[in-house]
Amino acid sequence: MSLISRFLPLSFVLFACLLVAAPTSSAAANRAKALVTRGGYAVTREGRLLESRAIDTAFVPASTIKLVTCLAALEILGRDYRFTTAFFVKDDTLSIRGSGDPSLTSATVAAIAADLARLGLKEVGDIALDADSFALSGKADGADGSANPYDTANGALAVNYNAVAVKVLDNGRIVSGEEETPLLPLMKEIGSNLPPGTHRVNPGAFIAGGRISPTLRYTGELFKAMLERQGIKVGGRITAAAAPPGVAPFHAHTSAQTVEDIVRSCLHYSNNYVANQLFLACGARSLGRPATWDKGRQALRAFIATAWPQHRHDITIVEGSGLSRRDRITPAAMLAVLDSFKPYSNLLKTRDGVPLKTGSLAGVHCYAGYLPRGRELDPFVILLNQRDNTRDPLLARLQRLHSIPRRGHRARLTLRRQPAPLPGCRADWPPDCAYP
Repeated sequence: MSLISRFLPLSFVLFACLLVAAPTSSAAANRAKALVTRGGYAVTREGRLLESRAIDTAFVPASTIKLVTCLAALEILGRDYRFTTAFFVKDDTLSIRGSGDPSLTSATVAAIAADLARLGLKEVGDIALDADSFALSGKADGADGSANPYDTANGALAVNYNAVAVKVLDNGRIVSGEEETPLLPLMKEIGSNLPPGTHRVNPGAFIAGGRISPTLRYTGELFKAMLERQGIKVGGRITAAAAPPGVAPFHAHTSAQTVEDIVRSCLHYSNNYVANQLFLACGARSLGRPATWDKGRQALRAFIATAWPQHRHDITIVEGSGLSRRDRITPAAMLAVLDSFKPYSNLLKTRDGVPLKTGSLAGVHCYAGYLPRGRELDPFVILLNQRDNTRDPLLARLQRLHSIPRRGHRARLTLRRQPAPLPGCRADWPPDCAYP
């Protein structure tokens, strides 16, 4: 056999391998360029970067930053951590001390009232609400005080995600907007400013502050109504006051939901209030109470520096929900976050078989998640900071690229002694505003 005929098959195989690698052709790159006017993206397979754009440029991530917040909460607080709300009785005052539990719903408050009745509570004067475990100087950065529930305030003691559900009938009658919540005086006041229909609103947009915040007023009125349903007489005022020192709790309610449960709900509903409750709780756990926005930022910066030291300058987190346009992350850093989040990927909502987190603001359209490969998950990220929302066609393109057998890609890589690692990662990097 001649030397030429001996090498012809090998030459054909190498040529075929290069053809398989065609997704990196200029035509494919031009199609991607048409979808991305300002933004970055990246897709991986088996721990290798298939294609990327502006991978080291920081973009506004919107709600995809919740992946960082939720992972920090799972690690700093612990996946099995449960929030506690304490109840004290002194003289005729019932004091309620909050710790930032984001899962205090009407059903939970009803169950607490039943527990207090079983413990022998029959009558109270004032209801004193202790929210001193938080000391917040305003709302989350990016919240503009609108009536939308995603703009609602955070606090140590709040109910129903601090969003009020109210229904205004065609005849002007005001009723509760949800079956499990009784009609409260606060709802009547808010409903008088709303058109007919069912609404879920930020109470702070309708109720002025004064001696008690709208958040605490909502909480106090709901507890009063639920206590009275249990036959407990409430004869006094709703006030904001610290719990009495040196008095043992009459009852301590431990949340039925763990942090893992709360994270799942937060990610499924993209709940900004819950994300920032977790953000603030991380700060309080790391740096002590009271929780503040600055402590939350410090705790998250320390967590990022430990978890992804190579990306400590690539992630800026001002608040935990993604409302702030000062939040920033690079596609490369988001890939690292997704790699770390892989053990918790089951907490993500799945869209058409793809577990992912969405992120949306005006002019911001993002996805971050995983493309399944058998039982494995390969991370991808799309961060678009542009007028046109092309994230869906771009995701479809990345899915097609990811699904192409990578025989040519592997053959080409074997020509190198050391395959190039993902930017900022080790060479052995492994293959990863709605309200309930």
